[in-house]
Amino acid sequence: MIAKRQTRLLSVVLIFTGLIFLAVVLVPVTTSYLRFLLYPQPQLMDPSATSGRPATFVVNAFGLASVDYTLASNWFSSVPVSVPTPPPTKVTYFTLSAPALDLVDIPVEINGSDLKKNAIHFPGTSLPGNFGNSVIFGHSSLPQMYRPGYPLTIFNLLPKIKTGDDVIIRYDGITYRYLVRKTQEVRPQQIEVLSQHFDKYQLTLVTCVPLGTYWRRFVAIAELAN
Repeated sequence: MIAKRQTRLLSVVLIFTGLIFLAVVLVPVTTSYLRFLLYPQPQLMDPSATSGRPATFVVNAFGLASVDYTLASNWFSSVPVSVPTPPPTKVTYFTLSAPALDLVDIPVEINGSDLKKNAIHFPGTSLPGNFGNSVIFGHSSLPQMYRPGYPLTIFNLLPKIKTGDDVIIRYDGITYRYLVRKTQEVRPQQIEVLSQHFDKYQLTLVTCVPLGTYWRRFVAIAELAN
């Protein structure tokens, strides 16, 4: 009799434990998705864009996808047709800091692709301190997996950045201070966030949201302040 009660109690404990773990994973994803549905942002499409690949296909919310999203080239369905080549540089890395997020000197690989190694400066976009749009991609994962400095969660905190926050770039011995002007969430087809604007010094930071999925892109747009 006692053994049966213990077995029943153990079963109940295991069920509740499983439900707790499931809730911990699903609640952040569901909350982010509902926020996106209830407070949609205008969808601006680039009519001049063409795609060389089929649209992104996501199997589920936990990272099992038909494409490798640790490669930055797979984050958007295409790129703007007129992306100029920035001037050649011998510098291969620069660093990024966001004091409000406690991100300090994150290495960013220029013209990189492999987000398993570090954050990357998207190929073909402007370099820091130059006219145009310097685009930086950083990977993110489920909140429970976050580790400071870990490449696969390097931008987990990015969705917390606010308008007016500083972003510090140290490139080729020069420090550039950018101010965040706006944040937004876009779909993978909204490639205008990669476009170059040569009337300003712009910095664009990108990661995937909800954290742990590849459904949308969180974008923070900053402009040079110094």
